[in-house]
Formats: sequence, C-alpha cells, structure tokens
Amino acid sequence: MPKGPVRKRGAGGRGQLSGRTPAGGEVVEGAAPVGLTPGGGEVRRGRGGGSTPGGGEVHRVTTRPARTKKKKAPRADADADADEEPEPARVRSKANGVERAERREDDRGPAPAKAAARPIPAEVDLPEGPPPPASSPAAAVFATAMTSIQLARAVASQAFSGAGLGPVMKAASALKSAVKTALGIAGGADVDVYGKDAELVETFQPISDFLYDRYWRVSVVGADHIPEGGAILVGNHSGAIPADGPVLRQALQRERPDLPEARWLVEDQIFDTPYLGTLFNRMGAVRACPENAFRLLEERRPVIVFPEGIQGIGKPFSQRYQLKRLGRGGFAKLSVRSGMPIIPVAIVGAEESWPLLAKLPTNFLGLPYWPVTPPPLPAKWTIRFGEPLRPGATGDASADDPSVVQPLVDDTRGAIEGMLRALLDERRSIFAG
Repeated sequence: MPKGPVRKRGAGGRGQLSGRTPAGGEVVEGAAPVGLTPGGGEVRRGRGGGSTPGGGEVHRVTTRPARTKKKKAPRADADADADEEPEPARVRSKANGVERAERREDDRGPAPAKAAARPIPAEVDLPEGPPPPASSPAAAVFATAMTSIQLARAVASQAFSGAGLGPVMKAASALKSAVKTALGIAGGADVDVYGKDAELVETFQPISDFLYDRYWRVSVVGADHIPEGGAILVGNHSGAIPADGPVLRQALQRERPDLPEARWLVEDQIFDTPYLGTLFNRMGAVRACPENAFRLLEERRPVIVFPEGIQGIGKPFSQRYQLKRLGRGGFAKLSVRSGMPIIPVAIVGAEESWPLLAKLPTNFLGLPYWPVTPPPLPAKWTIRFGEPLRPGATGDASADDPSVVQPLVDDTRGAIEGMLRALLDERRSIFAG
C-alpha cells in the first residue's frame, strides 16, 4: 500500500491522515465505526480526501479488540459474539444515491465455513490478531467414518455369532476347501483308488444340498428302473459346466440309497482340464476308459456315462437338448461284454442353468476351448430314468459285432430323445418346471 504523510489527531474529530486507498482516498483516524475487520479492528466512515473504488471513503481508526456480547446471530453494525466466527469486513459506499455493501475476506487464509467472502485488499493494512475458531469438515467426516466402522464391527460380530449363519459359514468353508483342492494345495488323507476325497465331499455337501433342493429343485422320475447288481446309465450331456454328473450321482443317492454309490465317467478333455479336472476327480469323477468302467461294474455299482463327450457340453444354446453322436458306441460294447443293462437317462434344466455363451481358444492349454458362461442360473431340473435296455448277445466276440452293438446304440438314442421331448412338452417354464 502506498504510504502518505501521517498526521496527529486534529480538532473537530476529523482525524489525521495515515494512508491512502488505491483510488486516491485518505485513510485517517477518527469518525464513527461502521463495522469490524476480521482482525478485530474497526472500520469508520468520515470525510476523506478521495474515494474508494465504490465511490465512498474509508478511514483507519483504531486497533483495539472488539467488544463481545452473547448473541445468537452477529450483525454487521454491532459487536460479534465471541463464540461465533467474526464477520468479514463490510465496506459501505454511496454512489449515485445507491448504497452498496461489499464483503471482503482477509487474505491470510480461507474463508470460514459460515461466511464465505472475498479477500480484503492488503492496502488497508489491518492488524494481525488471533485466528478465529474454525470448523474442520475433514475432522467431522473422519469422526463419522470411525463411528460407522465401529457400528459395522458390532453388527457383524452379533450377526456372525448368531445360529442362523451356520449353513453360510459351512458353505464358505466348503468353497475354500474346493478352491484349495482344485489348486492342488490341500486335500484330505482319505482318498480312494479312483481319486475321490471323502473329506472334501462331506465338506461340500451343504452346497450340494442347497443346489439340489432349493436352487435347482431337482425332481426325479423312474429311479425304480435301476436294477441292483450294476447298470450302465447313459444320459444326455448338457451345460457349459458339466454339473450333470455330480447331480445325477446325488439323485441316485437320494432316490436309491439301497444301491452302492454311483460314479460318473469323465472324458479326457474335462479330466485333464486344469483345476476343474482335479476338483471333479476329488468329488468322485473317474477317468473314462474301459478298464475303469469294468472295474466299477465288477463292484456292482451304477456307472454313469455321457457318450456325447465334449460335443455335448459344447453345443450352442440354440441347439440345446439336441443329441450329438453317441461316441463310437463304447457304452454299448461295455454292455455287451459285461452283460449289464443300459438305463437311458434324460436330464432337462442343465442347458439353461449353464448356457454356453462363447468359446475362448485355449489350445496352448491342451483344451479345445474354455467356456464363457454366466454364474449358475436357477432353472428347474428334471431327471427321468427309462426302462432297462439289454443286449441281444453278450461276450467279447459279440462286442465286436456291429449287428449286435449298433441296434443297442440306436435304441438308447431313441429312448433318450423320446424322454427329452416328453419332458420339454410337459415343462411350463424354464424356472418353474
């Protein structure tokens, strides 16, 4: 601020010159106070030798602290409450008969939250004073966040201590065990000759029960057609993720507990899939080959076979429930050699539960593709077992005779297709069944 001559107080209350404003006016001591500065000084109006940018006169008078009174709301022409934020300086001017008030803010810091104002020019040379108390929005937000975190911890502690979350916690533990098993970093000590981990199956049972009973609401028809002493169950393969094997095994366990545990055969492409193949094997799947199939039949078990193989689960959604070629008739040769009957099985619901959306090429992993599919959808499943089909002849020599094997393949295909058409005609909707 440009400094002019400084004069002592003169007679008549006019005051003495102590500085000039940017517009050429005089800043003098004297006159009556018209407002307060943020530093505690008083702004007074009197006669000067110039004018402010708004046309009025500004006079500097005193630096004594402002008097305080306990009031609910501060006024511009009265002393401010000591507990409230001081109001910014008001500079009043008269120009063309219109009175205007301009708010200015001290340039020493940001404006308080209660009164946003513009900075006061440095030329006024207001005195330094103690900083006014200011609120801290960041501190308030931090305090609120800490309170919310403490409340969330208390609620979570009470929720997890409740008995209602028991099944949820068991399911979470089962998923954790399944992931570790798939990664090959965990596994139980009780593993049978085929690779099934009994401990993992028991841990995963709550999830299996939930999917079977409440999510997919599986209904079973014709389970009494399965004879004792072993049988070959031939079903349609469907769904981008082949969950039909374990679901069919659980259906037999529920509907025919008198039979030995069924095992399902998995083609090499699935069995050799990283992580998924290991998990399926630990859950009870067996690699598909004649040696394993004969061994399971000798144990008088139901053996589940999906002769469509990888083609069955690789169908686009537009071709759902359309049977592909039933392999090379291996299941029929197995029936002829062993003398075991074939039980055709139709499964409806798996196609909609895990629809195949796209195929990612994964030849570098040794796989034809990796399926792109959404999380499992709650389509209703229906499983129907057909009547047994017995080979016309048995023995190794008959197994090499196409006139014996091919009719058995055709009859099995026709039985599955007929049951699929009947189930689809009976179904009201995908999710209601």
